Amino acid sequence: MVNSTASSSQTLIDKVEINVDCGEAFGLWEGGPDEALMPLIDAANIACGGHAGDPVIMKKTVALAKRHGVKVGAHPGFPDKAGFGRRVLAMSAEQAYAEMLYQVGSLKVFLDEAGVPLNHIKPHGMWYIMMQDNEELNDASMRAISHFKVPVYGMPNTLHESGAKKYGIPFIPEAFVDVNYDNKGVLLGVPGSRKMTTDDIYQAASSLGKKGLVPAVDHSLVDVGVKGQPFTICLHSDFKTCKENIAAARKAVNEVNDELYNSQQVL
Repeated sequence: MVNSTASSSQTLIDKVEINVDCGEAFGLWEGGPDEALMPLIDAANIACGGHAGDPVIMKKTVALAKRHGVKVGAHPGFPDKAGFGRRVLAMSAEQAYAEMLYQVGSLKVFLDEAGVPLNHIKPHGMWYIMMQDNEELNDASMRAISHFKVPVYGMPNTLHESGAKKYGIPFIPEAFVDVNYDNKGVLLGVPGSRKMTTDDIYQAASSLGKKGLVPAVDHSLVDVGVKGQPFTICLHSDFKTCKENIAAARKAVNEVNDELYNSQQVL
């Protein structure tokens, strides 16, 4: 029986899930192998034209997710395609607020046209990382997210969680296994991480699901705030080994869910 005193995320998801960034092509530039990844995932974060994506790619990726029965979230990123949204970008609160509305709204039009609900919002890359501790950026972003009345994916015990609470946004805790945290549990993102093998990813996903602990960049184990509750694991589709990475995480997540959630009734 799942502990009823755990996070309210249990009313939103009832097991460990996998989410992957998708639709990250642009024009003639190819993104990840979304077609091959969809059968392995629970939710797709679709790029909204900021760090990647364009109207045609958004429409195609929504249709692909619908065909595979995959939940769709908006994946807004800094408007910086040259840096793939992974560089620090100075935005005022007014700009961040407007950019969030603009990008999520753009994807929502395609979801509405396809009859697919917007499941969640998850900022991308450096926007997501900066929202951990930049109060002005976090507040403006969360204020915009609140208009869409859907959950936000974020890191527990950071401004992601407290900012969502301030605006009454349902919060789904998220953790990472193909990029690293530092030894204090702060997400480093792609630029600061060591290369993870498929076995590293399997072990990290298994440890997260069963113990709430994940190896940091220095290999020490850190608590990232997901212990004892359902949460979502993010992986990246732009890595060369993304399919193998996601398959390894899927194996671990299925084992965790079989052990902890699938045979148990959620209160």
